[in-house]
Amino acid sequence: MTVTFNDNQFYQITDQSFTANPKLLTKANFSIPLTTRTIAPRHYLVTSKLTYAALVAARWQPVTGPIKLNKNERLILDLGAVYVGHFQIALDVAGSPMDAPLLMRTRFAERLQELGVDASQVESWLPLSWIQDDTRHVEVLPANVEFERRYSCRYIMLEPVGQSLKWQPVLADAEFRAASAVLKEAVRPISSDPPMLAEIDQICLATLRNTMQSVFEDGTKRDQRLWLLDFRMQAKVNYVTFKHNALARRCLYLFGAFSDSEGRLPADILKQMKAPIADDLFWFDYQLQFVMALAEYVAATNDQMALTDLYPVAKRAMAFVRSQMPASQIIGPRSDIFVDWSTDCDKQAAVQEILIQAVTSLIQLATWVADIEVTEFKSWLAQLKQATVSTLYDQQRALFVSGPKKEVNLSGQIHLLLARVLSDSEQKRAVNTLMTKFTTQATVVTPSTQALLAEVYFQNDCTDAGIAVINNYWGAMVEQGAETFWEVFDVNDADYSPYGSTLLNSYCFGWSSYPSYLLRTYL
Repeated sequence: MTVTFNDNQFYQITDQSFTANPKLLTKANFSIPLTTRTIAPRHYLVTSKLTYAALVAARWQPVTGPIKLNKNERLILDLGAVYVGHFQIALDVAGSPMDAPLLMRTRFAERLQELGVDASQVESWLPLSWIQDDTRHVEVLPANVEFERRYSCRYIMLEPVGQSLKWQPVLADAEFRAASAVLKEAVRPISSDPPMLAEIDQICLATLRNTMQSVFEDGTKRDQRLWLLDFRMQAKVNYVTFKHNALARRCLYLFGAFSDSEGRLPADILKQMKAPIADDLFWFDYQLQFVMALAEYVAATNDQMALTDLYPVAKRAMAFVRSQMPASQIIGPRSDIFVDWSTDCDKQAAVQEILIQAVTSLIQLATWVADIEVTEFKSWLAQLKQATVSTLYDQQRALFVSGPKKEVNLSGQIHLLLARVLSDSEQKRAVNTLMTKFTTQATVVTPSTQALLAEVYFQNDCTDAGIAVINNYWGAMVEQGAETFWEVFDVNDADYSPYGSTLLNSYCFGWSSYPSYLLRTYL
């Protein structure tokens, strides 16, 4: 089998596809009903200035009726919150008879800052077709324009392009049809003390709600697909909030329905087609996430059918993983790993922890199905833990090292402390080293890893430190105006993008909802 790894972070299987298991795929192909709600824009702004400062300083008006646009004017509608769904608007004409078609450019934005970005100047390794822009001709007015593409937005900017001087377009009756699998479900709030945590929790719930569509989508603006790591984190939040377990079940069956000849599982599932298909992408660490996600689902639901159906998939996936392990039981250098967007560090230690967690979950699953190989799995786990401590732990410094150069990085500390491979006394020393020796906000730009940092503190009775991580990181997003939480966030650069432009960042992203799980589980 030929595999290629490109500079764009993707490990692509180029000469073999993931083969569908018809029985499992049939069990995955049940529909998830979506609830819809019509959202009327709350406020609007007519402007020719798109700088962020100008938009913030402008006087936004309540929407009360039709709005006429003159040459070089743009209409910006504010829905009041970030929603996912479809938009439509009625268009009419004022002035002279219509002597030319209307050419209208529309942008859908999750943040106000996106409205002033020139999409023609964006360069990215991602497809630029993800940018939420629409340009269309409307030949004759009046007309009702419905946008076929689904959007994730709070702001909608409509701009007539090169319009006639004889007449003006009139826009009215705008409505956005929001959709979600849990659009109207209520979740009991956490304590409002301290108030910032309660606000963060509510934004986490809004984030997760938007991403719960026909699958757990990673981001609602871009990708709109099912990724293994994102799904696992979203599902854990769901089990303690919305409890839509049928959605989690469908996602597990979708992953379980696809594998290749060696037991690899796809990193993500594409669901835009008539029938979901596996993408031709593989990440070693995502393979491990499936086993953990299955164990967590069964623990939350006691779904014995899913356990019976999907345990063989998990076992086969781990057999492939074991076949990749050297005699040392330490994962060697690999190109097919992701972990997160903090790419300027060695990730060997982080993946070693994910492996330990996956084998622990495999043992749990094997125990539930009374697999006679559970003893062998326990022996493997013991070998992994022993090798991890002897090879990756520097006892003198109370630090974990990673990779052939024995790099010390924050990601390695966070992950291997979650693995709990140390004695209680050494664990305390290592947690104290983490707390005192590392600058955490500046070096981790993903909510996924920041959330795991908070979880390390909560698991080791450092509750105040865990709360501080949530307050400092998610609270900083709130200060930046977050209505839903983001895919990536650098506290020193709110516009940081691994893709080259904020127009391609997702500002409603599933893994950033994880504090709602932490707050309900550990507090």
